[in-house]
Amino acid sequence: MRKIIIVLSCIALISCSTGSKKNWDTIIFESLQKLEANKVLVDIEIEGKKFYPKDMPFDGRVTINEFSCLLDFKNQLAGNLGIRIEGSGWSDLESKTISFKDGLSQLDSISGTFLIGRKLDNKNEGYVIKEGGFEIRQMNQEACIIVIHGMLQNPSNKSITKPINGLIVWKKPLELPFNSPKKDFYF
Repeated sequence: MRKIIIVLSCIALISCSTGSKKNWDTIIFESLQKLEANKVLVDIEIEGKKFYPKDMPFDGRVTINEFSCLLDFKNQLAGNLGIRIEGSGWSDLESKTISFKDGLSQLDSISGTFLIGRKLDNKNEGYVIKEGGFEIRQMNQEACIIVIHGMLQNPSNKSITKPINGLIVWKKPLELPFNSPKKDFYF
């Protein structure tokens, strides 16, 4: 019995490690259970610290067409996240994942952007993704789920880089035009 408890404890510790896929899946599941329709959870850490307060409400906007997917999330305190995938055939990607190296998308015909910013003590703080990437795991009438990981860079001082790890969960996004002819892009 004691060995079983030790094994189960080790499994629990391993599965709860920071940034693990299972941990993100758990947070996503719990968020979708708690959030109301058209509400957004932004849970992002930069240098291991929450970039936005966890209870800070965000509004989401999206524009989708055959050449691009643009997502924009804002809060009342000048917090802003911008995510873009562009290029012919972006919606045909098996995985809606954009990887970056030296700030450039690693896909030949598809480009992407990830921007994050906030205003803190009357000072603007903002970054672009330099290494790593983001994945749009789901975008449909039930949820828009995005996972981000990698290294950010300050665009005005390229020597400033910081690690990022986080996710965005938007439950039942009313902004998505479900009756549009472009609804085949939802997954």
